[in-house]
Amino acid sequence: MTTNAPAGSSAAAGSSRRLQQTQNQVDEVVDIMRVNVDKVLERDQKLSELDDRADALQAGASQFETSAAKLKRKYWWKNCKMWAIGITVVVIIIIIIVVWSISS
Repeated sequence: MTTNAPAGSSAAAGSSRRLQQTQNQVDEVVDIMRVNVDKVLERDQKLSELDDRADALQAGASQFETSAAKLKRKYWWKNCKMWAIGITVVVIIIIIIVVWSISS
């Protein structure tokens, strides 16, 4: 029995050592998983912020498009008015020339 005690003791020590190694590996994996979860949460937050910025950019682009269309329409009408005034002035000048040439 004396010979079995040291053998049992060394087997228990080996088993304890393997158990400790396994526990260390589990702790390491748990730490890695915590880091991964933190990274996923951080990525989710960044994606959410990016989505918000994209929505704001889309709203700004839509507002710009509306403003540009209004401005284009405004200057188109302004151009039409200038053409109408120019044509009216030319017609009045022609009428004055015709009336002046008839009365002379």
